Amino acid sequence: MAVSYYSPYIATDEIRIKDAVELFAETGHPVSVSTLERLCRKNGVQMAKDGRANCASWSKLLVLHRDWVNSRR
Repeated sequence: MAVSYYSPYIATDEIRIKDAVELFAETGHPVSVSTLERLCRKNGVQMAKDGRANCASWSKLLVLHRDWVNSRR
């Protein structure tokens, strides 16, 4: 008989918006916290609170940043 194990831990790729902004600055295409939060709201990317800071999915932020950079060219 096979047994299924349910892990109480869920792997997420959430990152604080402020930390993402610092990482994006290293790419040579800096973006502000307010711009990144606006892009999240505009594109339906869910943000969660971690204390007072907003967090979002890192993989979705990467896509938003890529599209934002491409739209500025």
